[in-house]
Amino acid sequence: MEQVIEMVSFALNEGVQEQDFVKAAKHSQTFISSLSGFLYRSLSFNATENTWTDIVYWQSMSHAKSAGEQFMESKECQPLMALINPESVLMQHQDIKMGCECQG
Repeated sequence: MEQVIEMVSFALNEGVQEQDFVKAAKHSQTFISSLSGFLYRSLSFNATENTWTDIVYWQSMSHAKSAGEQFMESKECQPLMALINPESVLMQHQDIKMGCECQG
C-alpha cells in the first residue's frame, strides 16, 4: 500500500487576512490529525501568485478520500472553508513514489 499526498491549491476570499487564515488552519489541524491514516500536513503560500497550497500526507488513497468527505462535513473545518474562494480550489491526489529517509 503506497502513501498518498493530497494537494489543494486555492486563493483566499477578498479581504481575508493571512493571520486569520493561518489561525483557522491551525484550528482545523486538530480534526485533520485525528483522522485515520493521517501522517503529516503543511501549508504554504506563493506570494507571486497569491495562492496557498495545503498538502496532507495519508497512508493510502482510501484514507485520503475518506478524510476529504469527513473534512467537508466537519464543523471544525467550516471556519477555514469560509475563508477560501471556492472557485479557485484545485485538488489532486498523487501516489508517493519516493520519500525522504530523513534523520531527525
